[in-house]
Amino acid sequence: MSSTENVKLGVCNVLFDGVDLGFTKGGVEVEVATSTKEITVDQMGETPIGEVIMGRTVQATVPLAETTLDNLVAVMPGSVLISDGAKASGTVTFSTAAPVNNDKISFGGVDYVFKTAPLLQNEMAIPATIAAAATELAIKINAISANFVASAAAGVVTITAKSRGVDGNVAITKTVATPANVTVVNLSGGVDTTKAQVKVSTGVNINLLKLAKTLVLRPKGTNGEDDFTIHRAMCPGALNFAYQFDNERVFNSVFKGYAQDNGDLFAVGDVTATA
Repeated sequence: MSSTENVKLGVCNVLFDGVDLGFTKGGVEVEVATSTKEITVDQMGETPIGEVIMGRTVQATVPLAETTLDNLVAVMPGSVLISDGAKASGTVTFSTAAPVNNDKISFGGVDYVFKTAPLLQNEMAIPATIAAAATELAIKINAISANFVASAAAGVVTITAKSRGVDGNVAITKTVATPANVTVVNLSGGVDTTKAQVKVSTGVNINLLKLAKTLVLRPKGTNGEDDFTIHRAMCPGALNFAYQFDNERVFNSVFKGYAQDNGDLFAVGDVTATA
């Protein structure tokens, strides 16, 4: 049935390897191209009797308005950031049992709450294992935090400030039914940057597939249900930007997608959905 709620518009956030690349200028564009081979026979002349798909490509053009050195490194293979600053990091470890209803991890002004029936943006479903708890928490942090990113492995969530500096040195607190189940280590080690540069090499013989990471285009105001996800994406480093007094400086970056081993190229919608 037709519904006006299915008519959508608006901008998106761009997440590359779980890191929000920040503001864009001019709109993010996606291009999906499919090449085909028409099947013909002499008796039918130039009229095709069939057509076979030969391949499909996907790319996303992202005009990055935040022309930071970190973003330059992210989109420029063969580059390295040299800085006297450092990013703060900390951990949350689920060690003996999965969380229960209302167990909460808090930092950076946000409470991340495990709920039997999650309703709010900062709430998560109660997982069955400690590994799943760590994964759920990392996903939620990456989805809603403006200043931190997270990764999960073997029940441990490593949280890292997006920017270098002492502002990332914040406390992590826990409010849990069984304190022994969760161990937290405050974010520390953040050092303000006074000098930094990005050195860029020729990039000859760099294998972009080995550098490819997940690119997610998430419409603003959504929580993953409308994501456009390129499973393996990388920017070759072809940038186009200008220094103009009446325009913002923008990194026009083109991310190209590469097929996974199973043939998957991209997904639209909630990537956690299963049959």
